[in-house]
Amino acid sequence: MNNEMFEKATRLNETLIEQFSKAAEMQMDAFRRYADVATEQAKKVSEVRDLDGLKSLTGDQAETLKSLSEQFTADWKAWQDYFTEAREQIQNAVDAPKTETAKAKPTAPKSGSSGKTAA
Repeated sequence: MNNEMFEKATRLNETLIEQFSKAAEMQMDAFRRYADVATEQAKKVSEVRDLDGLKSLTGDQAETLKSLSEQFTADWKAWQDYFTEAREQIQNAVDAPKTETAKAKPTAPKSGSSGKTAA
């Protein structure tokens, strides 16, 4: 029983490290994208020299805001997918030994006299 507990803890720790690594990578990617957009916008603002440049900038900003909105939506979807995957991975890490034990029991001493099958 203790060995099983240590195996569960090990699998859980490995899964958590993997999931935290994915989350950190997603955060860094998002930060880079948004920092690049902010830097690009600051550069465009600094290049405005006249009214025509300002008009061009405002038109570009509308496109940039649309692009950012789409990116926010994509990022939100990616995080939802991440949370679903993380929950499943953590659940699998905790439940794995019981599942393996349950699958192994029906094939051992009784070959099918009890009507119960491993599902």
